[in-house]
Amino acid sequence: MNKDYEAIQEYIYQARVERSIYVAEIVTDVIVTTVNAVKRLARAFVVAASSRARNNVFTFDV
Repeated sequence: MNKDYEAIQEYIYQARVERSIYVAEIVTDVIVTTVNAVKRLARAFVVAASSRARNNVFTFDV
């Protein structure tokens, strides 16, 4: 095989690895952000559900 071609192939391989890592980091960030958002939403529901007054009416502090 040609030495120049082998060098170019190595650069192509390295670029693919870097791109794969970059995409994996983006996917991981999306998953973590989604999990955190669901946790915040669940906390908000718990707070809203526990803020009932004696007459079973929701009360909100604004």
